[in-house]
This record gives sequence, C-alpha cells and structure tokens, in this order.
Amino acid sequence: MKKIYAGLFLLGAIAITQAQENINFETGGNGLDYTWNVFENDTNPPLEFVANPSQSGINTSATVAKYTTLETGMPWAGCETSHDVGMADFVLDAENATIKIMVYKSVISDVGLKLVTPTGAALPELKIPNTVINEWEELTFDFSSQIGAFTEPFDQVVVFPDFSPNPRTYGTISYFDNITFGTAEVMDDVPMVAAPDPTIPEEQVISMFSGVYTDVAVDTWLTPWSVAVLAEIEIQGNATKKYTNLNYAGIETVAQQLDITEMTHFNFNAWSADFTELRVKLVDFGADAAFGGGDDTEHEITYAAPAQGEWLTYNIPMSDFVNLVNKDHIAQLIISSNGTSTVYIDNVYFSDESVVVIEGPMVAAPDPTIPEEQVISMFSGVYTDVTVDTWQTNWSVAVLEDVEIQGNPTKKYSTLDYVGIETIAEPIDATEMEFFNVDVWSANFTQLRIKLVDFGADAAFGGGDDTEHEITYDAPVQNEWISYSIPLSDFTGLVNRDHISQLIFSSDGASTVYIDNVYFHKTTTAGNEVFESEVFTIYPNPATDVINLQGFTIIESVAVYNLLGQEVKHISPNSATATINVSGLQKGVYVIKAVIEGKETSHKFIKN
Repeated sequence: MKKIYAGLFLLGAIAITQAQENINFETGGNGLDYTWNVFENDTNPPLEFVANPSQSGINTSATVAKYTTLETGMPWAGCETSHDVGMADFVLDAENATIKIMVYKSVISDVGLKLVTPTGAALPELKIPNTVINEWEELTFDFSSQIGAFTEPFDQVVVFPDFSPNPRTYGTISYFDNITFGTAEVMDDVPMVAAPDPTIPEEQVISMFSGVYTDVAVDTWLTPWSVAVLAEIEIQGNATKKYTNLNYAGIETVAQQLDITEMTHFNFNAWSADFTELRVKLVDFGADAAFGGGDDTEHEITYAAPAQGEWLTYNIPMSDFVNLVNKDHIAQLIISSNGTSTVYIDNVYFSDESVVVIEGPMVAAPDPTIPEEQVISMFSGVYTDVTVDTWQTNWSVAVLEDVEIQGNPTKKYSTLDYVGIETIAEPIDATEMEFFNVDVWSANFTQLRIKLVDFGADAAFGGGDDTEHEITYDAPVQNEWISYSIPLSDFTGLVNRDHISQLIFSSDGASTVYIDNVYFHKTTTAGNEVFESEVFTIYPNPATDVINLQGFTIIESVAVYNLLGQEVKHISPNSATATINVSGLQKGVYVIKAVIEGKETSHKFIKN
C-alpha cells in the first residue's frame, strides 16, 4: 500500500499535534495513557492491553489492545476515547480525511469507526470488513465524503473492533493497534468486491478453484519449493487465494493429473495493487506421468505491467502455450510475479469454448422505477398493465414462449423475423407520454427494429388516417439486457398517438430475443433523473466518467451492478451527496442501488 500521511494525530487526554506518533499500545505508547470506555454491554470491563498475538507481518508492536465481545449486550459493542474539551480539536479536511487501524481478528466481520464532537454530534460510522483471520491487517476508513458535514471539530474516536457475524459468536476476541490519521490519497491494497463469477456451462469446464463449479482434486496450492506466502481468505463471502510476496507459487495436481486435450482455454482472475508483472506456466509430465522423465513439456506466458487495483480476467487460448506439446498429464501450474507483490487469485479453470451454448439471460431485466402514475404499461411485473389483445398475431413470423427468469415473467421470441402485438380492442392514448421503453436481450441478433402504429381517429386499420414509424438498431450488444428509452419524438412518422393499436418487433429471422418491461412514460431517463419522488437525483445519465447523487437525506451506501448481477462498484458515503467514478466500466447498462434510511432504491444508468 502506498502510505501518504499529511500528519499524525492523537486523540485522548493530550492535545492533537501533527508532529506526534500514532495511537499505539506499546509500553510507554500514547494509547496506554488514554481513557478508553467500553460500552453497550451489561458489564463494562476496561480495555485490556496485552502482548501482540503475532509480531510477524505488518505489525511488530510489543503491546496491543484486546477487545472481547460479551455474552450479553448489543452486538455492536465497542470502545471509545474520552472527550477532552481542553485538547486541540481535530478538523476533518482534505489533508486529514482518513483513519487507518491495524486489526487482528478470528472471524471475518465488520470493523467500525466514527468521529464525535465535544457536544456529542457524530458522523455515521464507516464499516469495513477484514479480509484475513488470525493475521494483522491495516484497514483504511475514508471520511472524505463527510468533509464539511460539521463545522464543529472532533475530539473523540469511537472504535468498533468487531461486529460479530450472524449468528453472533459470543466471546469473539479482537485486537487492534496503531490508529493514524492521514490524507485521503491512498491506494487500496485489498479488493473490495469478489472476482466476477464465470458463466461458461459446467459441462464445458475443468475447474481447479471456483465457487461456481465442482473442482477437481488439487494436491497443493503452495508447494514447499514455492517462494510466496499463501492465505485462504474470503471476499464478499467468496473463497479467494491470497499470495503475499509472490515470487513464484507452485500448484500441483500430480496425484490426479489433468487431461485437458479437449479444452480450448485456460482461465483465471487476478487482482493486485502493486504487481508489475504476472507470469503463468503450465507443465505436463508426459506419458510416464513423472517429473523429469524426458517427455515433460511446459510453457510460460508473461504479462508485463498488468492493470492494478481491479480484477483482471485472463481467458488464454491453449494454443498460446506453444511449447506445451502434451496436454493430457497436466501436473503443475506456476504463478509468478515480481517477488514483493500481493496477488489475489480466483476462478482457475480450463474451458472448452469451441461450442457456444445459447441458454438465454441468467438474470432478469432490471425493474423500472418510474412512478406508476407517469406510466402506461403493456407488460411489466412492476406496474398494472393495460389490456393487450395478443403478443403474437397470426401474421407474425416468430415463435412466442412465456418464460420466467428469476421468477420474472418474460416474453421469449424464437426465430424472430417480425412479431405483431396488438391493442386494437382498447387502443392506447399516448399523447401525454414522452418515451417508449423496452428491455431486450439476445445472444445472437444482429439487428432490432421497433415499430409503433396508430390506427387514427376511426380506430380501424387502413382507414386512411393510419400513421406509423419504425426505428432500426444495427449491431445491438449481445448477451446483456439492453434498456431502450426512446423519445416518442423519434417516431417522426407517428403523427397520431391517441389510437396506438400495434407494436411490432423485428429482427434477422434467426435470432432468439427476450422482451420485458414494455411501457410508455412521461419522465425522462436522460439528464437529471429523479429515481423516486423526493428521494435522490442522479446526473448525468448517460455518464462517461462520473455519476453524481444528490439525496434529500443521508445516502448510506451505493452499489453498482452490471446486468449479470455482479457488483462492480461500492461506496458508503453516509452523506447527502456522493460521486462514483465509472470511467473504468465497460460501455453498457448498469443498475445502481442506493440505501437511504434503511430502504433500497434502484435504477438503471448508461455508461458511454
């Protein structure tokens, strides 16, 4: 981790100054001199100061603070320094916006911190889970989004060393040490989200390590001749391999060697904040199935300057391993780096991608959130739908099947040339509407056309006053939900909008297309968009670099998901405003979910 401190501060019985060391609990250390109160339990023993449970790794202090959750009381029991009105108060600003703390815990659960003013006013605590157990780890709490929330300075720090997971484990022991303050300019060294789940069907996979597939037997993930340290950790509940000081790590399947002759690709996910090179080698022991038998073959691939601070997905054609002549006795996988880096590894598997299986979307289309009073819905599980005569006229050239995706009713059109959908019995008056919306998913379409037809004042087809217009989308994105929100003004030939009687979807005649959330509405989904009445606004949408949220009350957390349901961004602003950097996301449609006053609100946005 890149450590940048603008100055170190003390909280407690003495004044804060920028020249003093951080709060620690060694003999003679400033932390031992403070008054620490344990609270939210039926009994309140003082904080214990004990010998460091492990002086290896990143914390070599002799003495640390020990906290034990009790069998009675609230599960968020914590401790705090006493207020000191005479101290030099701490001001939260751009130069001093983070708190770092060392933790050593026996469980994976949240650690919380918050700041309190002399009068008792407090910022909402920030919570960050540890990612390793029985090992020291430095957590960084970024309060930069809270700058300016109070004009009053702070003089107290509150520490929640352990929010025990459910079901709660009584008597959980946590240690903490070395509380420091610094600037918000910190490079994260721990992935905050798990690696994305692979989606290739299991029958096309030989998996060594993944929570998605059944794994084959692996002898070891760290051979004795490796030069690295291995820790088995969880990230968002997802098992992950963490290699520290990675020079090279040998992974062996000698006892049950892998026959990958039918596989076309080797896959894995890697994340590191500081690697400058990544190498991957596959070794086949040959027909004698023994190392050094004279028929061993191997090949190593090098990736220079891989991107840092994000999950990288490697999908390597087996043909790139040019010297790996044999592929029926794979016995070793060797992952190497520059010797000082920490590298996280997940989803290690071989795949046969010579056959592409089209099975349809794995997740349902995102629910719309426009208020119902602004909507005329033809098909959606969110709104009350108007009467539709048919979703497949007898003159259609397509096959209709009503299916459910994650319990959500969806229209599936196979071999779609064109399909007519009619509301002749009760034509739709869309004169007050501004947009037509539909969610569409296909693995193989190359074009999509959408036509609206108004039968005119006589409400009869071919009466001389019919108007219509068709919009064409070439090369639409495949294998993800596309949310079309089309201004009705784009349907320039649709002169009348008070007797809409036909909607026609067309494609290339060979594709399977899934349809959901077909409705008209009169609230824009571009520019400044209101998610729910007087909850918060988001702008701009579509976005290229950043998205801004403006709440009417505190926004507790914000998460961004792709249309596979995978979380790609997460922040906990605890503020009425928030900014999310989306510059690194791929173009497409995403769902943003915000928690406000304990309630979750979600909506779509488009990344340009």
